[in-house]
Amino acid sequence: MLEALFFFLIILPLLSPVLLIVAAGLVVHTVVVTTRGRRPRTAALWARLTAISLCVGLAVYGIGLWVGNLMWMSDPDDLCHMSGLSYSDSPEPSSMWPLHNHTCASGGVPVDLVPAYVNPVLYAAIGLFVVGVAGWVVSRLRRRQAV
Repeated sequence: MLEALFFFLIILPLLSPVLLIVAAGLVVHTVVVTTRGRRPRTAALWARLTAISLCVGLAVYGIGLWVGNLMWMSDPDDLCHMSGLSYSDSPEPSSMWPLHNHTCASGGVPVDLVPAYVNPVLYAAIGLFVVGVAGWVVSRLRRRQAV
């Protein structure tokens, strides 16, 4: 099980562009369908919101892993040198949740290598995922009671 999770974390940054394209495709499809006058069922809209937020959340997490160099397997000093920064002996380790990597420093101040937008977008995607699942369940229950 742990090997499968590690494999998923290795593959996730490579899948990020595909996941973003899928999310954009779902958004475009939903907009086109609703502007043509066809009204999709409420459960379908909630399911699409859930799928879009899942794709965006996984893609942004993968981008954070890739850009934040959290999967770096070599000497951290090399990573900082490649980034044009100096190595900081920061007592704070890098973290997979929330994503941050304070390995490098600029002028003695630790620098987070993970972009600032990653964690807020990730939390928003998680919130939309929960809202989407709850909305889908409620709409399915209401539809079942109406029949």
